Amino acid sequence: MISFQTPARVGLLGNPSDGYGGRVLALAIDGMFARVSVEASDRVRFLGPTSDPYAFGSTAEFEKSVDRYGYGTGQQLLAATYRTFLNLARSQDWSVPKGVEVRFESSIPRGVGLAGSSALAISFLRGLLDLTGVGLDEELLPSLALSAEVDQLGIAAGLQDRVVQTFGGLIAMDFSEMTTDARTGLRHGRYESVDLGGLPPLFLAYSEAASEPSSTYHGALRARFRAGDPETVRGLVELAGLVAKGKAALRWGSGLGPLMAQNMELRQALGPVPAKQLELIEAAKSCGLDATFCGSGGAIVGVYTDDADLDNLRNVPAENPATVEKIQPFSAKS
Repeated sequence: MISFQTPARVGLLGNPSDGYGGRVLALAIDGMFARVSVEASDRVRFLGPTSDPYAFGSTAEFEKSVDRYGYGTGQQLLAATYRTFLNLARSQDWSVPKGVEVRFESSIPRGVGLAGSSALAISFLRGLLDLTGVGLDEELLPSLALSAEVDQLGIAAGLQDRVVQTFGGLIAMDFSEMTTDARTGLRHGRYESVDLGGLPPLFLAYSEAASEPSSTYHGALRARFRAGDPETVRGLVELAGLVAKGKAALRWGSGLGPLMAQNMELRQALGPVPAKQLELIEAAKSCGLDATFCGSGGAIVGVYTDDADLDNLRNVPAENPATVEKIQPFSAKS
């Protein structure tokens, strides 16, 4: 059985401009992973950490789950990923096994914006490529993973998560000029690995109770963008511009925190943000900490100075207390 694991990620700057030809800076983090194991089989079977993850004790429990996480399951995501892989394999005349048995598990908190679903897809695709003995350029793997969610499941998503999870470390991404691979038809942006040495101490804070489907925010944003709303277009351009400033701040060794706070202000101006998620940002502000959303969900990433900062954040009174942790970067080379 072949196994791969993929880390969670936090977006630092630029998000959500990546879905609009913008730029983003994101970091793969250690300690949270999605793991997928795959082997050839006579049948196709997807086995998660529980025998029936889509069973609920009551209608109220079902409604709470759907409101928080949406309708998708790990099995559905991996099935869509497998179908996407098979489509590419047939177009490239790759030989595929009769069937596969797939087992998966994840320690990435669900629905809080840490890219748990894309981590599963990346892990599974690596396993399938290894199992079939074929190669795919690293820059194309994120695009293949994205196709599973966008084309198969109809989920609005961007390349950011999948790129940083493929390469690991700190990655600057530019989607202003996309390149189409002539062999596979997959499109990719320009990806640059950034030195981790300039990163200040970063913290992660998340509340699973604050997780909500991001469709409301992104649906409204996309509608305004397609209509050519000047303020929306201007805001996305400003978000993308923070990435160049962030790379400079990392070289200078200071200034990343205020840029992350600015990122949050611009993001909030682009659409309605759930109050439960804003509570995390406000809690960080009350402790004098600069922070922004990790993605779309109930998690924030910010800059801190010492352990006292994190203790203060943990002690902020809240209806839904957050888990607060130090971030350790994940590098595929380490």
